Amino acid sequence: MTTLVVLALVAAGVVVLVVLHRRARAAAATERWALFADVLPLLDDARLTGERGDHPVLTGRLDGRPVTMRVIVDAVALRKLPVLWVEVVVHRPLAVPGTLNVLLRPLGTEFFSPDSGFTHELEPPAGVPRPVRVSCAGPGRAPSPDVLAPAVELLADRDTKELGVGRGGLRVVLRVAEAEQASYRSTRRAVFDRPRLRPDALTRAVAVLEQVGDRAQGAVVEVTS
Repeated sequence: MTTLVVLALVAAGVVVLVVLHRRARAAAATERWALFADVLPLLDDARLTGERGDHPVLTGRLDGRPVTMRVIVDAVALRKLPVLWVEVVVHRPLAVPGTLNVLLRPLGTEFFSPDSGFTHELEPPAGVPRPVRVSCAGPGRAPSPDVLAPAVELLADRDTKELGVGRGGLRVVLRVAEAEQASYRSTRRAVFDRPRLRPDALTRAVAVLEQVGDRAQGAVVEVTS
């Protein structure tokens, strides 16, 4: 076999690898943008934005209320499989003195959480599973944790990671998928098997957030020292 033939075969192999790599990237990008496919019909004025190779941000109106959904890929915690979370934000002005935040099963690695900025810890209301950290910026700077009463069942769900109530609205962080164990153990890459945000999970979470928001409007300010 001549040198030219060898070089031609190598070049052909490189071309094939490049084509396969591009196809794999395109397929992965398509899959990322399909994450919200099942909930798009629920939203009015639905809009997906972002770079094609990244997860999109979904905005729209659900039952007349502006909502925003963002994807969080959490691969920080040691000895745990990466998790794909979706942050759901319901935008509505609330007459509250500050943010009340609930972080379930805290590990100290939740880079997506504002929890570390809240130094004042509050007593969790009855029914909220432990371990949990309920916090705010300081005494008198959040509604009473009693506003969380409508959310007790949602907070007990293992797919719920965080819930917040603030002046600009409410947010919840939901688990959508966990990385494939075999792929992660062998390549350390977070591969998720066709993750989709379920319509029932979204509508349930937003309904609960609305109830918490309604309760927060007339809540007593938390004054625990």
